[in-house]
Amino acid sequence: MGFGEFLAVELKRSVSSMLPWDIPWYDPSHAVFFTALYAVLTVLALGLAWALIATILRLKKDE
Repeated sequence: MGFGEFLAVELKRSVSSMLPWDIPWYDPSHAVFFTALYAVLTVLALGLAWALIATILRLKKDE
């Protein structure tokens, strides 16, 4: 076991990018992790968009 293996540099299945088209979806562990990650990011983005829209509507209502 060399130092390169410890850093996962030599892994052939490693993910070099988190973009959806670069992820090896055939590996179940990658599919589960990234599906959960993108689901959480989607929920956060929708919540932030809702808060922004609600704030803008309330500011216009008070004018």
